[in-house]
Amino acid sequence: LVVVAAGTSHNLCSKHNKNCVTRLLLLVFDMTDSVILWALPPSANSAVIRSFLKVTGIDFTEENAWGKTRTPEYIAKFPTNLAPSLEHGEACVTENGAILRYLCRAFPEKASSYYPEDMKTQAKIDMLLDFINTGICTYIPRGAYPSLGFPCGPGEVSSMEETKEHTAKSQAETAAGVDEILEKKYVEIFLKDTKYLLSDTPTIADFRFAPMLDFIKVVTTLPPKLVEYYDAMNELPGFTEACAAPKEFATPYWK
Repeated sequence: LVVVAAGTSHNLCSKHNKNCVTRLLLLVFDMTDSVILWALPPSANSAVIRSFLKVTGIDFTEENAWGKTRTPEYIAKFPTNLAPSLEHGEACVTENGAILRYLCRAFPEKASSYYPEDMKTQAKIDMLLDFINTGICTYIPRGAYPSLGFPCGPGEVSSMEETKEHTAKSQAETAAGVDEILEKKYVEIFLKDTKYLLSDTPTIADFRFAPMLDFIKVVTTLPPKLVEYYDAMNELPGFTEACAAPKEFATPYWK
């Protein structure tokens, strides 16, 4: 199969497209390798990848990563020992942004439109992905995890015996910070003139951000513009189903 594909690519590819053979071979392998999503069912982060797979129609199986992320076998595949992670043949990918970009490149017919090849568009999407990680996602553990019963990281107010009594105050301050980011960045800039984040069509940045809103609503109430945005994401076939578990888990704690 590979030999046939390589021969075909030689006839079809122009001399100006040096990467055509490589891309065609990658497509052949992608069509035969299975996709495995290692996820934590109630995790909003896991819903990021699950929702993208379901909306794009990429076939996959899901494995529950609970209790496995610190095993030698898991770490050998995914050195960060985190979930979600993606296994696709010999490719083992972790971190949401990396997984989303990988899927767009590995399954171009189904997913490339969510991460267009134009370098300037990609830079804008990458900026949003990085800002989600360094911005709103840094607030969620401090603001939501104490309410959800999740452990916070070392040094957090709710993690130390000496400061646990101040957890509620810490959560209130965190909520104020989240409110400011949601209003000044997402409402006033990223969604000011577009249906999705800096785009009239959804991109991988939307899949990185929108599933997190179910946990963000544990921290604070959403501005109307973000409610409208989340409704639009739920119109994408498969998105609601993919986010059902974390939504069900978090709903009792919503503000």
